[in-house]
Order: sequence, then structure tokens, then C-alpha cells
Amino acid sequence: MNAAEFNSFWEGRYAQTLPIAHGFKHTLQSRWFRIHSLPESKRYADTDEEWALLLERQNEILSDLLGEAAAILLVTGDFHYEGQEAIGLWPDVDSLKEFDFQPLGAHDMHAHNPDEYAPGWTYQAKFCQAVWNPGDFDALLRDIADDRSRAFFIALERDVMAAPYDGGIDFVLADGAVRDACKLKYKAWLSARKDGL
Repeated sequence: MNAAEFNSFWEGRYAQTLPIAHGFKHTLQSRWFRIHSLPESKRYADTDEEWALLLERQNEILSDLLGEAAAILLVTGDFHYEGQEAIGLWPDVDSLKEFDFQPLGAHDMHAHNPDEYAPGWTYQAKFCQAVWNPGDFDALLRDIADDRSRAFFIALERDVMAAPYDGGIDFVLADGAVRDACKLKYKAWLSARKDGL
């Protein structure tokens, strides 16, 4: 898949949103749900036992929803402000360096959301193809859980997006019915809040 094919794929499935994970809960809400990685919605792991539980939970649900040995896309990106260095590059984080990312076109963030972004802000997304297998992405999952990186996964055949963050994982599924079934299956890992956050 090249950049043009990715953009065509994105427009065909997710045209109502940008490839920026923190927006999915707003733009794709009818298909979105969130799990928390630790009991009682604890945000960060502090002990080896908590890290082991976090990775166990994340690998379990990601394998279930993405599919083992599934063809996936890994998407990340950087914010830029005109005349300044990129914001969101993680030079001390090795977990993304092993992937051969292809750049996608820059998104004008002010044009997309002028209330939140000043003129000059852009977002440069990039992607690569990979295969999901449990344990293979643990270094990346740890960096994301420790708020040192950002990336999300797309399972091509299942119409699933999975966006880990520091606290859990946001999912966008094929439709509301599939989402509701998954929420029921993983109800012990959901937030107690009514908005699901």
C-alpha cells in the first residue's frame, strides 16, 4: 500500500475524521468505546506487576479485535507549527524506529478546527504495514502507556481501529452492534463514567 492507496482507503472508511486518534471518540462516537488498562481506572503502571497486567490486557483485547497474524496498518504522526520544529517527535523512543513509515499529506489543523488551532498548525500523518501478533508490539505499547509516544492500529479485514493511550485503548469498530457486543464482553475493563471516558 502506498500513500495514495492509504488516503483512498481512509476516505472510503473514515472520511468524517482525520487520522488523529484523540478525535475518534468525538467523530466516530457511534462505533467507539474505551477500555482501561488497569483496575479501578488507574492511569499509569508503577510496578512490574502492573506493567505485566497492562500488557496482558492490551495484548488480549488487541489480539481478539484485530485478529492474530492479522494484516494491519500502524499510523502515527507529528504536529508542526509554521517556522518551528515538529511537536510530537519522540527522538528518545526506539519503539517506532524499527518501522518504515511512509508520509501522508499534511492536514491544515486551523482549517479543520479553527477554534482549537491557530493558523500555521499542521499535522503530518505517516503509516506503515505490519502484522499483529501478541507481544510483538510490547515496546510500543509501553511507550504509549507511559505517554512517550502515540500510534494506532487498523485491522484491514475487520474494520477495526485500536488507539492505545496513556490509560487504556480506544476502539472504533464496524458498527454500533459490534461495539455493544465488545463492550459487554469487556465490561469489567470499562470506565464507570457514563460517557465511557
